[in-house]
Amino acid sequence: MDIWLTEAQYAFAFFGLLAILLIAPWVRLQYRRFGRFRGWPAVVSTAVVLYACGLIAFTMFPLPGSMTAYCARNADRSYWQLTPFASLDDVTAYAQDHTFWQTLTAGVTLQVLLNVVLFIPLGFLLAYRLRRSWVRAVIVSFGVSLLIEVTQGTGLWGLAECPYRLADVDDLMTNTLGGLVGWLLGAWLGRYLPDPMPQPVPDTNPPTRRRRALAVGIDLLTYLTVLIGLLVLDEVVGEAPDRGTTAFVLLGCAVSLVLFVMIPALLASRATPGMASTYLCLRHVADGGQALRWSLLVRWAMRWLPFALLGIAGFAVMVVVDALVAWRRTDARSLSDLAARTVSVSQRSVMPPL
Repeated sequence: MDIWLTEAQYAFAFFGLLAILLIAPWVRLQYRRFGRFRGWPAVVSTAVVLYACGLIAFTMFPLPGSMTAYCARNADRSYWQLTPFASLDDVTAYAQDHTFWQTLTAGVTLQVLLNVVLFIPLGFLLAYRLRRSWVRAVIVSFGVSLLIEVTQGTGLWGLAECPYRLADVDDLMTNTLGGLVGWLLGAWLGRYLPDPMPQPVPDTNPPTRRRRALAVGIDLLTYLTVLIGLLVLDEVVGEAPDRGTTAFVLLGCAVSLVLFVMIPALLASRATPGMASTYLCLRHVADGGQALRWSLLVRWAMRWLPFALLGIAGFAVMVVVDALVAWRRTDARSLSDLAARTVSVSQRSVMPPL
């Protein structure tokens, strides 16, 4: 049970990492294709990403603490179990000396059940989200399981010093069974659940406050990811600057200038990473034309310079002030927008599209 809890922690860790890497293009795709990103379809899409992370975590991790020592201890071990129904034989042998309840809760039984349960979400999503037939669900489940087992039996295709997980032919059968069970559940429950695919909308109206807040959140996530990545790189190749020092402040200023001034200045949309992800662009409030480059600098000075100088507290204060001003105004323009004479609009409302 402890190892399964550890694997669950890996699943959520992978989900966080994939969110950092994929959330921006993923959200942009939703807005570009459907003109919105909210409600039940967004929940289903998030579940797909979480399940993919869990599948990787539960089948590939945890790694041995010391791979070299592990390989030396298990040099003569075979990592390929090619005897069909060997796992059921283990359950039967265990049941001969134990009660029914002890057998049901034993590790040998739970391992078989877990292999079935692990692929139920895959079959469910194939039926409910992708509308695939049961034959497709069986083929995909078998193919994914085969890929996992070969990856385990070859030690990550030779990337690891030696295999550290058993490739079991029984897993192919139980995983495929789980996919079929999941498909049956998806086909049944899909008649009562909401449509997982959003209906496209024109997306020509002014963006909502929630959408703008999502853009700011993605900007913050992008900034922190790049900044932390540079600090880790500095730590590896040299010595990272301490928090609060002049070097740290300058690094924060440089990162934010590149992300929120220099790169947007090169784009016709004048969009920051968060705005591009939510399919927004920045326009000049007077004539609706392309925002001026000095506007980007003003917005940076009001929102991101306090972050570099005062940390997250400075950024939080400015975001709260921006949000309060936007909430009070009928056009939802923030204090940064007013100072920079800009307005955020949907890219689809600009002709031709940017």
